[in-house]
Amino acid sequence: MRFLLRFLLRIILNAAALFAAGYLLAGFIIPPDIEYLFLGGLVLALINTFVRPILKIVSFPFLIITFGLFYIVINIILLLIADHFLTQLVIQDFWSLFWASIIIGIANSVI
Repeated sequence: MRFLLRFLLRIILNAAALFAAGYLLAGFIIPPDIEYLFLGGLVLALINTFVRPILKIVSFPFLIITFGLFYIVINIILLLIADHFLTQLVIQDFWSLFWASIIIGIANSVI
């Protein structure tokens, strides 16, 4: 029960982070429809639940060497995976991807 509540909270926070990134960044385009934001939040929550631990284990030496700054690269990779699955999400340039990954990473660190 607790896992489901945390997962639902993660979906809501990821949807809010996607909305914030779409609102703040010109090169990060996502439709402001509530259904699509929750779908994006669900996709990001699933990716963070299953793919992120694998990436953290594989990149552990880089995380130690960079004192945790490699988490930005992990968040960029996760957002690129989400971009592959979400057809209406458009990321136009690297800096939009970079700042959106920081916004979404902050939202995921709250949980």
